[in-house]
Amino acid sequence: MIRSLFAVIAAVIAGFALAKMVESAGASATGLAPGSAGYGAILLLGWFLGAFLAALVAVLFGRKWAPLGALSAAAIFLGAVITLFSYPLSWLLWPGTAVATALGGYGAVKLTGAKAQHPAMRRKDGLFDG
Repeated sequence: MIRSLFAVIAAVIAGFALAKMVESAGASATGLAPGSAGYGAILLLGWFLGAFLAALVAVLFGRKWAPLGALSAAAIFLGAVITLFSYPLSWLLWPGTAVATALGGYGAVKLTGAKAQHPAMRRKDGLFDG
């Protein structure tokens, strides 16, 4: 239980750090003003990569338990929604945010082959399963 908690906390911190890094690097490299369509694309890319990394870290630290990846990606989505409420950005970013964070989290869970059943409660089929 504690391992899962720390996995999600570490994953969300890493995901938000990557999302902010992508946003800052993209904005400084392109020189786009906040509110433009290009800046919105950079935000979506950052949120996608942040959700992917958050889900990946949570699943790997949490013994490939898929709900941890979904929870971490949902936390990145919540942070993105807070950003959308805080700044006057295009309304087109709302559905893009949902799709980007969902695809990022889903991709990380599928990439790792995580399962929905908790690892400690998996059924042992063989005679010599420990």
